[in-house]
Amino acid sequence: MTSHPAPHGPHGSLMEADRTRRRPGSAEPAGREATRRGLALVRAYARGDSATIAAALDTTDPAVRTQLPSVTRDVLRLVVGCVLSGPRTLTPADVVRTAARIAAAGPPRHEPGTVRAVRAWASRDDAVLRTSWQDEAAGAHGRAVLAAALAVAAWGEAPFLHLLAAFDELTGARG
Repeated sequence: MTSHPAPHGPHGSLMEADRTRRRPGSAEPAGREATRRGLALVRAYARGDSATIAAALDTTDPAVRTQLPSVTRDVLRLVVGCVLSGPRTLTPADVVRTAARIAAAGPPRHEPGTVRAVRAWASRDDAVLRTSWQDEAAGAHGRAVLAAALAVAAWGEAPFLHLLAAFDELTGARG
């Protein structure tokens, strides 16, 4: 998978809300909301929860919409790092099959593009992958589905949801 620099520095947008604190207990609202929604989106795909997928993307705040793909990119990077640090029993075909099942929970207009992007990732076709994720919403969906598919195929749903709960705690995204 091609690595692209994170727009929010080397730590990525998962930590953006924490780095932009102006005073204790106060973080940049759009960054914190984008983090909350990005984690909710990935979690909803892992669970196959269509209503939560729609709710995670239902925002009129342009700053949140702009940061959401960065959050899902960071979750994807973390998942890839975790999956690759363990034994390699997962095949690209496993990920594609899981992604096709998971993507069905999302909006129908994004499902074909998301599955096409995951297939491009599996075949290492970076050109198709980049063009598939240029749009903010498509990028957020595609990365969320790929992160969920990798993790669910590698570990199962429950361990992945446990990892996302740790992300929530780390970033303060819940509550």
